[in-house]
Amino acid sequence: MTIKPADRPWGRATTLEQFNALHDKLFTPGNYGQVALFDPRPSDVFITPFAKSGTTWLQQIAHGLRSQGDMNFEEVGFVVPCLDFPHPLGIALDAPQAFEPRAYMTHSNWQDVPKGGRYICAFRNPKDVIVSYYRFLENWFFEPGVIDLDAFAQNFVPPEDELGDWWLHMISWWEQRDNAAVLLLTYEDMVGDLVGTVRKVAGLMDITLTDDLLDTVVRQSSRDFMLANASHFDERGVRRLAEKEIGLPFNSDATKVTQGADKSRYRLSPEINAAFDAVWRSQIEPRTGWSDYDDLRKAVRVRHATST
Repeated sequence: MTIKPADRPWGRATTLEQFNALHDKLFTPGNYGQVALFDPRPSDVFITPFAKSGTTWLQQIAHGLRSQGDMNFEEVGFVVPCLDFPHPLGIALDAPQAFEPRAYMTHSNWQDVPKGGRYICAFRNPKDVIVSYYRFLENWFFEPGVIDLDAFAQNFVPPEDELGDWWLHMISWWEQRDNAAVLLLTYEDMVGDLVGTVRKVAGLMDITLTDDLLDTVVRQSSRDFMLANASHFDERGVRRLAEKEIGLPFNSDATKVTQGADKSRYRLSPEINAAFDAVWRSQIEPRTGWSDYDDLRKAVRVRHATST
């Protein structure tokens, strides 16, 4: 008998507490983690941004570069698999991939990522990350409009004198800025210079970039192309896992490529903006000297300028 979503004893969250419980259930050790147990080859490429910071975009760029633009895949996560959910998704990480070099994605900090490969990490303004993550989970993990954006964002404000989530992830990767096997990017500058981004990724992957290949990868990683082919980028594997493990409704919407948000609806309050700024002043500025996220972007640009 086919079980319809309405007949199931579970569903999307309608409160922040329910959301946190569902989120924690999916990210249990049985489903999530054990990333460091993977033993990489030196040529393996790991795409490592924090969530909602260009991960799927970089998966598409890396796969296009190594495959000469092949689009014969159900969903990009099946050809550039996620290390964070390998076992419940039935992915054999050591299995040969259709194209070389092998490529993977993970949201791990540097401390937790498998060592010995090559790494691409893009940073994004944490305030934009939180809004994007909220939009991504709305109508998937929780019903639209039932959880306040500010309350959701407060989850990502760490306790005083502690690093966590985006803040810890960013610092851990910035500390690898002199590692020749690590390419650091920013989401905002990827948007502003897609051609330059593709060139940088090709260099890290040691792929010879012809004019034809550059044109193909730039076209196939454009927003217009990815919107037109959105089913290739809709987190299908993790959606299936979430439906099975935590009872989210079948065929939930987890599309990653979107037209953009209604900014009047998805806007952090002055209080939450101030809370994020306070974390920056207390945790990031003392470690880096940067007064805000724009300083981080400038620091990444300077590193690219001095390496050319």
